[in-house]
Amino acid sequence: MNEPLPEVLKFCAWYLALGADEVVICFDNPDDPAINILSDHPRLRCISCTPAFWQSLGLTADDAFVTRQNAALTWIYQKYPDGWLLNVDADEFLFFEGRSVADVLAGVPIDKKSLRVKTAERILAQDEAVLTHFRLPMERAVRHAVYGEDAQLFGPRRQGLVGHAHGKSIVRCGIEGLVLRQHWPRYLRSDGADEMVLHNEDGAYLLHMIGESYEIWRNKLAWRSHARGFTDGLTDRVKLAQRSSDPEEALRDLHQRLHHATPERLAALNAQGVLLTLSMDIDALVREYFWVSASDLDAPGKGQET
Repeated sequence: MNEPLPEVLKFCAWYLALGADEVVICFDNPDDPAINILSDHPRLRCISCTPAFWQSLGLTADDAFVTRQNAALTWIYQKYPDGWLLNVDADEFLFFEGRSVADVLAGVPIDKKSLRVKTAERILAQDEAVLTHFRLPMERAVRHAVYGEDAQLFGPRRQGLVGHAHGKSIVRCGIEGLVLRQHWPRYLRSDGADEMVLHNEDGAYLLHMIGESYEIWRNKLAWRSHARGFTDGLTDRVKLAQRSSDPEEALRDLHQRLHHATPERLAALNAQGVLLTLSMDIDALVREYFWVSASDLDAPGKGQET
């Protein structure tokens, strides 16, 4: 994790409220100020990713991010002989309609190694103070019906989303030799026998807050473009905007196209059955668990990747 403090507090508060026994955070910046703030919390475990930490995993801080991420995930997983481990980025919030995480996990068959929850992606709208909107993965025809000429920004393999549609996995602990990756464990059988997948129609969502803050989105452009966080087509559009006569205006326009929705577009998403609307107050959870309002903290949008 490498995020502004308000984003760190939102993440921690959400998962504490969900009932996590422990929230483990690997701080890519070993001097992150959040470490001192959070390290005494009984349910938070802060790992400072120093050069010595990476060396203990046979890596260096200069190795590819995904390589380091997967190694750290597997290292953490191996520390827990039982229970379940959910791997998520700082902008990903697990949500089940009408059920607790414990209730959902109790229903996973014993022969399944993991439970994967599909993505719902944040979109910004005019009624932000009251409601929080998310678009759901959609087929090509739906994508074109909703986005028209902008549909090419959302594909072809992202199912109408900017980020990933795969979702993230809650992995059963204690499986010897299991190696973790970003979205699911390695070496799962291709016929799906090892994992259970919950789709949005099951009332299960990985709420991806990608693009919620223009400043954070802006500061992560170089990383996402380099690390294939965007599709090739979208990466080209970012580069085109950066080379324009007014890069800032061009990037803001691109962000608007990607992550904002007019009332008409919300209606189109709803008509196609790919809109999720929730009433969320994450800041209230931050106040409950950390006695401070995230909205009152300075959020310069510095982080690189979660």
